Amino acid sequence: MAGELFAVAGVPFEKASELQRQVLATFAFGMIFALGKIERLSPPDVHALAICCLTDVFKYADHQAAAFSSDLIVTASGKSGNPTRKAIVHRGIDGHRQWHQRQTDQFKANIEGVFKAVGA
Repeated sequence: MAGELFAVAGVPFEKASELQRQVLATFAFGMIFALGKIERLSPPDVHALAICCLTDVFKYADHQAAAFSSDLIVTASGKSGNPTRKAIVHRGIDGHRQWHQRQTDQFKANIEGVFKAVGA
């Protein structure tokens, strides 16, 4: 799921800017959050899945992935956090549905829209 984001965005991982990498990782977290709700995963399981995704797909170091995922959890909870990041998480939640229903054009447009909005 998250591994497909670079291809859908048309940006190979090796050529992605740090901003693009962070945006796609935040979007992926929204997808993971949606999956966690659908599958009734516990919050620690969603956190662990997010850390694995951030290290395996986005190549963050363990300590970076742990800190980034914790920040994303706070953002997704609505308690605080960066409003732009919160919007990207919600676009990722929508993206999970698009990906799951194989709405390829809408999924691609969703990611491209996020890139455009943040200037990535």
